[in-house]
Amino acid sequence: MLGFGEKHHAIDPTILPIFVHSLQSAEAFSLAQKVWENNGRYVMLDPANKKELMRFVFSQPACVVWLQRDQGRTDTFELILMWDENSQKQEITEVYIVAALAGVAIGDDTRAKGLLNAILASPAIVPVNPNKPVPTTPSQ
Repeated sequence: MLGFGEKHHAIDPTILPIFVHSLQSAEAFSLAQKVWENNGRYVMLDPANKKELMRFVFSQPACVVWLQRDQGRTDTFELILMWDENSQKQEITEVYIVAALAGVAIGDDTRAKGLLNAILASPAIVPVNPNKPVPTTPSQ
């Protein structure tokens, strides 16, 4: 604010580092549902925007993942990935709106399925629940 601390890099106004994909895919929706069910105890409620959400963190490469849906709605998920691109001094965000659909997928669901499979398969991905304190010592 007064010139102390880190210098903030100017953001290029010609680049919007957010990529939004809307798709309807039974397979991608099924994977999102499986992630949701397997990690249900980590669901948080955001009363401000009426969302149910869970948060995951990848360490390599650095990425924060949000899986969310509107409260009371079970037909659509939002998968939000915020990649830390330190070399470019900016974050790149991917957003996938995943809706259920029987039959042939509408939209390219390949990347969304790959990301959801990575969340399901990786033991290093740990849901983060800010409401529960992290124990400092193992319980006996």
